[in-house]
Amino acid sequence: MTQAQNAQTNRLKVCILWHMHQPDYRDPISGHTLLPWTWLHALKDYGEMLETIRETDARVTVNLVPSLLEQLERYDNGEDQDHWLELLAREPEQLEEKERQFVVEQFFSVNEQTQIFSQPRYHELFLIRAGHVDSAARYFSDQDLLDLQVWFLLAWTGSHLRRKSPLVSGLLKQGRHFRPEQKQELLQCCREEVARVLDLHRELEEEGLIEISVTPYAHPILPLLCDLHTAQEPSPGLPLPAADFRYPEDARLQVREGLKTAERIFGPRPRGMWPAEGAVSEEAVRLLAEEGALWAATDEDILARSLGQGLIERHRLYQIYQFARLPLLFRDRELSDRIGFLYATWNSKDAVADLMGRLKLIAKQAPGGTVAIILDGENCWERYPDNGYPFLRDFYLALQQSADMEMATIKTALSQVEPVPLERLSAGSWIRADFTTWIGHPEENLAWELLHQARHDVFKAEITHALDHPDEPLSDLVREMLRAEGSDWFWWYGDEHTSAQADIFDRLFRFHLEGLYQFRGLPVPQQLHQAIKPVNMKTSGYEPTACFTPEINGRIGDYFEWLAAGCLELGTAGAMYASREKLEKVYYGYDANFIYFRVDQIDLLRRLAGKKGVFEIRLRAKKIFSLQFDFVSRRLSVAGEESAAAHGVAALEQVLELAVPLAQVQFHPGDIIYLSCHTYKDGRESGRWPAEGSASFCYRGAVLQQENWLV
Repeated sequence: MTQAQNAQTNRLKVCILWHMHQPDYRDPISGHTLLPWTWLHALKDYGEMLETIRETDARVTVNLVPSLLEQLERYDNGEDQDHWLELLAREPEQLEEKERQFVVEQFFSVNEQTQIFSQPRYHELFLIRAGHVDSAARYFSDQDLLDLQVWFLLAWTGSHLRRKSPLVSGLLKQGRHFRPEQKQELLQCCREEVARVLDLHRELEEEGLIEISVTPYAHPILPLLCDLHTAQEPSPGLPLPAADFRYPEDARLQVREGLKTAERIFGPRPRGMWPAEGAVSEEAVRLLAEEGALWAATDEDILARSLGQGLIERHRLYQIYQFARLPLLFRDRELSDRIGFLYATWNSKDAVADLMGRLKLIAKQAPGGTVAIILDGENCWERYPDNGYPFLRDFYLALQQSADMEMATIKTALSQVEPVPLERLSAGSWIRADFTTWIGHPEENLAWELLHQARHDVFKAEITHALDHPDEPLSDLVREMLRAEGSDWFWWYGDEHTSAQADIFDRLFRFHLEGLYQFRGLPVPQQLHQAIKPVNMKTSGYEPTACFTPEINGRIGDYFEWLAAGCLELGTAGAMYASREKLEKVYYGYDANFIYFRVDQIDLLRRLAGKKGVFEIRLRAKKIFSLQFDFVSRRLSVAGEESAAAHGVAALEQVLELAVPLAQVQFHPGDIIYLSCHTYKDGRESGRWPAEGSASFCYRGAVLQQENWLV
């Protein structure tokens, strides 16, 4: 071997993997996308990262989660109904009061330090909101709201778009007093940027600049799908759910569908897999190998525990291993975390110098070795100057110019070494080398129990059929199950992580489980209507002023007929669900024999229920009662948990009026009654109000008449 060849062999192979991950934010009931993060990160990060790779001729592995890829496809095809984007597109004068408040509350969802405080006009708007938290929208003029819409979009543009687009750079310079046509031009520019992301990945993979790897379909914690008891391997004594969740066939299908999604979008080729959260176990890795994964990767602490004596000999980290014949890489946590959490506040040249210095020490310690730098590829850059572009550019170029190391995709690094066999593989993830982020807390354990119950109640042989017929597309039922098994829902349960949007992840998880029951035509368990993560939802309205007896004819006749009625306002149940069509109010009251309800938005009910649907009012005091109005028969049925079904009185014309016998629902004066409204179309829930929890009122009975007589 020549001296040059020897030097080449001894160079440290630097394998960088950027993990791009967003869960599916689409509400499976309404079909609306509830959070815009996939679109916004596509605008600011996904294409941006590739542009820097192409500019510097770098070699990088990009890991993509299938749930993210499917969302990008829907945006590209115009199939995604994103409420945030709809509000961005509309002019301020077209927005209702609640929509204006939503814009003011949500369109500062950017990094304050790098995007708000550094921009005078954005900061000015931020201070207006800060001074009027509960009703800030009333202090925003139409021009203020227009400027806010534009600044929210500008804040989510990356370095490359700001430099290459005269429109974006011009608006940044203008700063304020934007015009409606400028906003529309900017929105179109952003849509075009998002639309090119998938094609750009295809191009760079064809050019050999990136290797695309994937995660199992819905980003599940594979070892826990295989067997929940695996959680106790790294954490003996960890409290587990009261459910024997053990479905390795689901884990296998998640892996298979992840690989199939990548093949469908990017073409057939062997692909490695980054298991969700770097979570591995011996069973999960065997499954990855059997399904044809090219390689897998996880955290260095997993290797330390697998070796027994730990990583006292640090150079042992910089090898590629294998277990069950599957090559495994173990990331250098220090290097990865420095990029993810430390260097954002450094001068980029100092950060690159520090990182390169550490890599040079590794190159001396492990000549010819492989170092894996693996981390989130989208969330840290908002804290970096210029979206991380100066740091990444200089880092890539420094690696290219180094005589001691070379950039390599993981596939390339594998082709140059013989993996070292591992006798055993410790179970764990890249967070503390255990699974406690997703299991062990009462909220997390309850979620696993509900998932297990749904799996048991709904499925017969569908999973087995899907595995036995790999050429058939997955059914909607099976795909919904896979989505419900994603890790993201469990991430926000418990006390470890906090987010202003944690409640939406709770809702989406339960909606996926509800969808399973509805696909099968089974009743949805009441527990799925209750938040797993406690929320403090408030509904407003007013109580009846007197007992009264309306005529049930579907018409609002005499002015005084419903004048004494109480009202429950149902549309105040959270800004995140502003995309859903709202049933705003239900009027109610009672006399000695009946409790009455009136709904005025009958066009909404008809649209959501269809010609053969059902409208339901669900009441809960000491027991649960269901009042169901059938749009075909025009009849009202009243059913309780333990009582035989009975009929009330109903009429539908201008409004829907219902009369329910008090003897049937067994209310007593002083009872707090919890109420929710639902529409069903073709057996599936198509609407629910409030979006979370229940509205409530106090049933006072004859006492109400006495109180008003005394007054």
